[in-house]
Amino acid sequence: MSLHTLADGTAIPLPPMPAPTPLSDVMGATEAHCDVRAVVAVQVALTRDMLAVALEDAAGRNWDEHPDTWSVAYIRESVELYLGQSGYLRLLESESLLVDFLEYEPPGEPRDRVQAVYRAIDRAYPNGR
Repeated sequence: MSLHTLADGTAIPLPPMPAPTPLSDVMGATEAHCDVRAVVAVQVALTRDMLAVALEDAAGRNWDEHPDTWSVAYIRESVELYLGQSGYLRLLESESLLVDFLEYEPPGEPRDRVQAVYRAIDRAYPNGR
């Protein structure tokens, strides 16, 4: 991870990326009494595995709800909230957790749930969009 703009303003080109998904929400100083100075948008390029980790960390604690029932809006807002609160570096540290889990976990409810999380990601972010 590095800056793509040098201190002198020179831009280093990025590789081709899918179009960003529209923002779901604005977090932070959203109460009426706040003197909001700026709304800063941060775009983060994520792999399918990274999206699944973010979703599982953000919404996976709701075991009474199944990922196959989650709406696209709920999935996207959960991923954005996770990134806003936990950050990209924590996601990088956890990126391989679900991949390893699927590889080594025997069939059963926990594995089925992780597969459902991946299906939810595919609904909310189809083909990289």
